[in-house]
Amino acid sequence: MTLTILLLLLSALIVGVLIGCVGIGGVLLPPILTYVGGLNLHLAMATSIFSFLFTGVVGTIGYARRNSVDWRMVLWLGVGIVPAAVLGALSNVALPTEVLAVLLAALVVATGVNVFVQASLAERDARSFGPLLLLQIGAVVGFGSALTGTGGPVLLVPILVLMRAPTLTAIGVSQVIQIPVGIFSTVGYVLFAQVDFLLGTTLGLVAAGGVAIGTRIAHAVPTLILRRIVAVSLIGTGIFIVMRAFAVG
Repeated sequence: MTLTILLLLLSALIVGVLIGCVGIGGVLLPPILTYVGGLNLHLAMATSIFSFLFTGVVGTIGYARRNSVDWRMVLWLGVGIVPAAVLGALSNVALPTEVLAVLLAALVVATGVNVFVQASLAERDARSFGPLLLLQIGAVVGFGSALTGTGGPVLLVPILVLMRAPTLTAIGVSQVIQIPVGIFSTVGYVLFAQVDFLLGTTLGLVAAGGVAIGTRIAHAVPTLILRRIVAVSLIGTGIFIVMRAFAVG
């Protein structure tokens, strides 16, 4: 039991560092809770989503202090995320997630390859993303994140990076959207399933410490190197999602 707790805490710290550095890492927590912690998959997803409230708060503070959060993008993405996250939580209880997981993996890997190959291409101005487009992206991210228990950034970062949004802005925005995704997904899970709040709080606090470390790393490396780090992380995450989907299936 002690070894299990230590492994979960260490895993949460690593996940937090990844979230803070590249915005992606939350996808690792549900299977860790399932295979190491012994939770059933739906409870693991629900508990993971709740824990991302803590990483979202710390990540938001860290990136906002460094002026790396585009609050206009956050606003319109949030409007799309809120209703979709509740619906995604409901769908998580009612539907299998294997097909969505494979589609998500395809998007993540394709984005990673694209970013790696075209890492030196000029990034778009964040202002070129209009409200309607951001609403649509938010809806996809809210629904998909709640359905898969991945917290938001694992969907948002690939979409924004694929559309050539500034890398640091994409990561910064992803920190903030963890908060509405976490709140409204948790509401959905409480209504239709269950959440382990004690475990989620413990892991969330540890992961939040990792986010603080990851935030420093993200702001210390040049943009080109950061894009390549994001690309490699995306490809690795996509492969992991596929392996997880087949293992669960």
